[in-house]
Amino acid sequence: MTTTPAGRPRLIATDLDGTFLDPDHRVSPTNLAAARRAAELGIPFVIATGRPLRWLDVLDDLAEAHSKVIVSNGGAVFDLATRTIVRSFPLDAAVALEVAAALRARIPGITFGFETPTGFACEAACPSVERASAGAVADDLAEVAGRVGPVIKLLGYSRELDSDRLADLAVDVVAERLTLTHSFIGSHYGLLEISAPGVTKASTLAELCGELGISAADVVAFGDMPNDRAMLAWAGRGYVVANGHRSLLSAGFGVVPGNDADGVGRTVLDLLS
Repeated sequence: MTTTPAGRPRLIATDLDGTFLDPDHRVSPTNLAAARRAAELGIPFVIATGRPLRWLDVLDDLAEAHSKVIVSNGGAVFDLATRTIVRSFPLDAAVALEVAAALRARIPGITFGFETPTGFACEAACPSVERASAGAVADDLAEVAGRVGPVIKLLGYSRELDSDRLADLAVDVVAERLTLTHSFIGSHYGLLEISAPGVTKASTLAELCGELGISAADVVAFGDMPNDRAMLAWAGRGYVVANGHRSLLSAGFGVVPGNDADGVGRTVLDLLS
């Protein structure tokens, strides 16, 4: 393995929304400069997001930093350069249906959607804005499961409960059958994000780092929501932005300025100086 100067990471990983993107969901000049500086030094700058691959247009200027993007909370890896999925970690659709049924019994009014490597499908009553997207499928959940192919994320929605409350009610239902996390997306519903057992941003990032010969100790990671927690804990240095979820701000991670103040970019430029 090669070495880097003291304090300088060998790989940088960051969440997008609420972390690397500014409040207008754009890459600021400072954050773009930080990613490009890392590329100049040969340090991979890896995006690890809960977004699906079809929501990555905002990264068009970042392919030079590192072309592989971790999407859907670790459910797949997308190559910006070739516009292809290079790996995915699907969950068992039968297990997903069992978990959805158990959650429905626990949480009245919850509805569900499936994220696939190439599209989105959901129940007709699902409040997600993606229902209106091109190619989206809306139908009975069991029917959807048989039509959409490999599922990389089961999504649970509630118009009545926020994401924290949903997660509190769901944690013992999901248990070890699948991997549960959640985030806040600024919409008028709560959201659960459920992946295959053991699949998180951290697990997929660890695979990428293993291929590059980079240990966790040499990784710096940034995030803001519970779906970033495993990644921040795995990295040698995990940072939460000041606007992050209270559970991360109280978890002992380093705290950097918020996404409205270029906290990721400023911190990265300091680390690379």
